[in-house]
Amino acid sequence: MSRGYFDLRPPPALGNYSMVRHLTDRGFVVVTLDPPAVGESDEPVDGYALTPDVVADVHAHAFDQVLARWPDATRIGVGHSAGALLTVVQQARHRTYDALGLFGFGRGGHEQFSLTIEEREQAGGIVALTRQRFDNSLPGGSTSTSPFLLGGMDVPPEALAALGAVKSRLLAVVGLVSMIPGSVDAEMAAVDVPVFLGVGDHDIVGDPHAVPASFPACNDFTLFVVPGTGHNHNVAPAREALWERFARWAAPV
Repeated sequence: MSRGYFDLRPPPALGNYSMVRHLTDRGFVVVTLDPPAVGESDEPVDGYALTPDVVADVHAHAFDQVLARWPDATRIGVGHSAGALLTVVQQARHRTYDALGLFGFGRGGHEQFSLTIEEREQAGGIVALTRQRFDNSLPGGSTSTSPFLLGGMDVPPEALAALGAVKSRLLAVVGLVSMIPGSVDAEMAAVDVPVFLGVGDHDIVGDPHAVPASFPACNDFTLFVVPGTGHNHNVAPAREALWERFARWAAPV
């Protein structure tokens, strides 16, 4: 999905589906960013070159330009799912943020996407494996409203339409890395700033209570499990409870 995921706009009569609006109403300055080749961002010549490290480096450079406007501000990096993975990688490589808000994120992976022994030993690394599994480096997104990601949530059709409207291209290499359990363990272990983790109780991240152990350098870790919620939290019936819990956590950071 594009950055529009954080600012969904179904008919106002349904209520607020914009995390951005919720946070700005509470005094936060919110900056949303489309990764390279996603949403409104430019597409490179070779989409397979967009590894998590490369994308994280691009994000760090972009946010350095933006954050120069507010040199004394507390900087909180936010990401959902693979976006959270990129936020963790960026923090490990560049220490951009004073704290992290991670949503729908764990050690990576889901049992149906685990690699075989042959794939783990494949020459050429993750890019070669991505080329093998994806015939397109930037496949079109089509799963944002899938039952797998909604986790049984009761979502109005208009909200699903708003979610579908922000679908974008998948960064194939980043997507595959996010499916591999333990793929960014080293980066998670390097994070030493406060972390807020929000996950649904029907999310796809595995046992949420096991995640804090993957952040051994973090001495301030907050876990919030959202009841009745799948992976796409921003259309969940309890979405505003999650946003408000995050806002209260972030305010004194």
